[in-house]
Amino acid sequence: MFPTLLQLGFIEIHTYGVFVALGFFIGLKVLLYYGKKINISVSMIESLTFLVFIFSILGARIFYVLISWNEFNNNLIDIFKVWQGGLVFWGGFLGGALTVIIFALKNKISIWKMGDAFAPALAIGHALGRIGCFFAGCCYGKPTDVFFGVLFPKESLAPCDVKRLPTQLISAVLLLILFFILRYFWNKKRFDGQVMLIYAILFSLGRFFLEFFRDDFRGNVVLGITPTQIIAILVFVISFILYYVIAKKPTITDYTD
Repeated sequence: MFPTLLQLGFIEIHTYGVFVALGFFIGLKVLLYYGKKINISVSMIESLTFLVFIFSILGARIFYVLISWNEFNNNLIDIFKVWQGGLVFWGGFLGGALTVIIFALKNKISIWKMGDAFAPALAIGHALGRIGCFFAGCCYGKPTDVFFGVLFPKESLAPCDVKRLPTQLISAVLLLILFFILRYFWNKKRFDGQVMLIYAILFSLGRFFLEFFRDDFRGNVVLGITPTQIIAILVFVISFILYYVIAKKPTITDYTD
């Protein structure tokens, strides 16, 4: 693991930031591809993507700071050091989702169609971002003796005392699989919003179980589960109900791949 990819004098290029940027770039390309299918212009997609990037990062950082306040209460300037890691997905998801909804309503675009276009892009972009987490050492797993356990270096954000489960890479693999599942369903969908809801259902389910293997601070535990798991349960239930309700009156849209 190499938290710092390159250092030129006082300039440090963090591996985490590189993979987040790569995830954003690849995600944008995928979004442009599916945006074209729902007849959204390139300029509109690019404008929306910029807004989503800003507000999702903001939401992810705010959520992390709230559940990890003890890290920042004596050094508030560290709140702004996003390149060192410390982003919570659900905070970013909420910030990005609200941005998409407001944008879609303002421009009279179907929120469901927009969600279907975003879902594969989000999955592949998130997968690359998780690889960045691995190099930074954040989002680390519990101590383990399994053969694929990882001993993080001292300069990493993860403790370097024992081997740990590489939950970041496990998450990246699961997200990559989810990306291909969404691609498979895209041209077979029976109603607008189906791909987005499949994403929400499968991601929240996987995240709920993966959370049991995380060992970084997860916030105050309630009834044996973390705040992230509580959100995952809510997202799963709401998405499952929406899927059932909307699927009763499917809207078939002709898409080509």
